[in-house]
Amino acid sequence: MRDLPTPWSTLVRSSAFLSLQGAHLYTSAALTSWWRTVRRSTVPAVFAVLGTALLYPSWTSAQDAGATEPLVEDATAAGGEATSDAVPTDPTDVTDEGVPTEAVEASEGVAEVEKAMEQVAEETEEGLPAEFVIKFGDVHDWIRLTSGEWLKGKLKRLRDDDIEFDSDKLDLLTFSWDKVEQLHSPRINTYVFDNKLDVVGRAVVTKDKVLIETAEGVERYPRSELLSIIRGEHRERNFWSTRLSVGFSGSAGNTNQGQLNAHWDLRRADARTRTQLSYDGTFGYANKEPIVNRHLGIAEGKLFISKRFFFIPATSEFLNDTFTNFKFRATPGTGAGVHVFDTKKVEWDLGSAVGYQYTRFLSTAAGVANPQNDGFISFRTYADFDFTDDVELVLEWRSNVLYTNINLTNHMGSAKFSVEITDILDLQTTFKFYRTENPPPRADGTVPEKNDYEVIVSLALEIG
Repeated sequence: MRDLPTPWSTLVRSSAFLSLQGAHLYTSAALTSWWRTVRRSTVPAVFAVLGTALLYPSWTSAQDAGATEPLVEDATAAGGEATSDAVPTDPTDVTDEGVPTEAVEASEGVAEVEKAMEQVAEETEEGLPAEFVIKFGDVHDWIRLTSGEWLKGKLKRLRDDDIEFDSDKLDLLTFSWDKVEQLHSPRINTYVFDNKLDVVGRAVVTKDKVLIETAEGVERYPRSELLSIIRGEHRERNFWSTRLSVGFSGSAGNTNQGQLNAHWDLRRADARTRTQLSYDGTFGYANKEPIVNRHLGIAEGKLFISKRFFFIPATSEFLNDTFTNFKFRATPGTGAGVHVFDTKKVEWDLGSAVGYQYTRFLSTAAGVANPQNDGFISFRTYADFDFTDDVELVLEWRSNVLYTNINLTNHMGSAKFSVEITDILDLQTTFKFYRTENPPPRADGTVPEKNDYEVIVSLALEIG
């Protein structure tokens, strides 16, 4: 989407700055208090070890293969008023790889690319000729929509049946892959196919096939088997992304209270795997007394066996919650899942896992074991609804059923509604729910409430 007008951008940046400044002093005090509580526990060590194991990438296959080619700085719709600094060249002046030595003039771009695509279609109609070389019509990326419109710019990626095409002038454009009739990309990219095959090279994509010019020659694949396109060659940094959201509320006067909510996650996603570390923290006080102090970490890795099924080799939750009497709770396990729906507008996953739960309470009544060790079966679901390109709703639910101690069965659910403000900034509203079926009494005889609820309004920054 396009950036907000200048006044709105200034207002958003100013509001975020003032909110974060106001939260700074409180956050420092709250973090210091929490660290004193858990520094003698095993949370940091366990979380660090599991995180390292999950996030350690396959460096051998992901090393940089060299610098990527320069990217185009503009994209122009066919038929629009376009300018170009390129020196007029003879379109037949090409390199050994079939790429023009210089960009063609903007007025000739569509004609040259169309000519190149027609030539490829004719020469490969009955198969790949010997020593075939793709003759590209321009040095830039082009896509042709089913409407017949050509766009020039730089291909960012293809993922989840959406293609992203970027430019400084037209901003980031997202199209459903089935709305793209042809792709002309003389730049080196990585093409990922359904049969666990990654092919690196320059390519053209027609209605039914993908032709990729590799170091060994031109290779041909069915378009229906193309899963994704990763810009450039395999580079480790292309697989990483992160998201940080912060929300703060407070009041002073007759009532002095405040609450800070923070969420951070780090993800690594390639064609075959997904790995994620996330942290949720909630700190609250009223009249200088703490009323909320909860920390939840989740580490999980997924291995995609096919487009529909995935295996979860390792997953775990780590919880520290002072006011529900949990000093430390960990739930390492392993499981599997299935994509029930995976469309442009709706994604729905179901999964299950088995594992072990370790629970240590802050205090317990006489006769209650502390710590406790139990086995569990986990049931989970995840749904993502994209109402528009800028509005999204994500629903998530996890239930850990303890078959050795049903009283400690626990559930977590969340609903996150976000509206995109800019390419990297979202306004987000989140509802969270936590439940323990029958929490044991504390040493003083009081029993924690079974349910906890949160509603959070925050700004979220996403990179990658």
